Amino acid sequence: MHFPMAGVDASPIALILWGIFVGYVFTTVGAAGGILAGVGHMSIFGLKNANMVKPMNQVLTLVSPIVGTPLYLREKRIVVPTAIVLGLGGIIGALIGSYFSADFLKEMKHFQPYFGFFTLAISLRLFYECSQKFVDGQKKVKQANKAFADKVKELKAAGKINEIKQIGVNFQQIGMQNTFTFAGQEFKYNALVPFFTGIVVAIISASLGVGGGFLLVPFMTSVMGFPMYIVAGTSVLSILVSSSTSILNYLSMGSKLDFAFLGFELIGVAIGTVIAAQLSKFINARKLKYFLSFILLYVGLKYLLVAFGIKI
Repeated sequence: MHFPMAGVDASPIALILWGIFVGYVFTTVGAAGGILAGVGHMSIFGLKNANMVKPMNQVLTLVSPIVGTPLYLREKRIVVPTAIVLGLGGIIGALIGSYFSADFLKEMKHFQPYFGFFTLAISLRLFYECSQKFVDGQKKVKQANKAFADKVKELKAAGKINEIKQIGVNFQQIGMQNTFTFAGQEFKYNALVPFFTGIVVAIISASLGVGGGFLLVPFMTSVMGFPMYIVAGTSVLSILVSSSTSILNYLSMGSKLDFAFLGFELIGVAIGTVIAAQLSKFINARKLKYFLSFILLYVGLKYLLVAFGIKI
């Protein structure tokens, strides 16, 4: 099937299957969805316009935030003040990043090495997250995760799952110095930290054309020490804000979207998201991260070495 706007021929079935893969990995690992979308657009389906690839990548990464945000809010798994501050910083960063990328990274020969550098960095980060040192260093996070999981199991057994909100995020102090509890654990942070982090993450994400989960997730788990149960929800809300800003800015600067092409991919992403939700408890997340790390290592090197005229 020919897609005139994208300027490529592609099988709708292939687009759906790739979307399933992207949606599954993004939902299971919580990162790299935009990177994989970019790999598909550039290397598998052959899109040549870098300023089309970027917003199209980000459209695919919006599926999870759009679907997940209401669910996370209902279960009180979003640190709303943090998400808002990240989002405010994200708006600023998304505008800066998209303006920079549209002007200076409009050619594939410039964009791909830039994309490859960050893809390589993500692969190294995922390798680190698979290490025992990283796992052992997440003690407080583990405690909160376990307490939440145990309480959810207890509520389900008693038929009181609606009471899950009572053990979710509860704010005790909101201002420059914020304090909240989650599953009996207390967490504190300075509001300026996520604000400036939101700016930096959005600059990088918008310039790459990705969601930013690969930066936000390790930031909130490693730097801020938040449990993964609330990191997922908090990050998707901020990504929803920053990615939407970036997409709209790319469009305002003349970038085009092939909606027919995207439509098939979005069907796949939606299917992959549902599959991941059903199968995630049966899949070893650490092994999946290892698998993804090797893929991204190869992809990162492939795009980075283009700048030196080397093909692998």
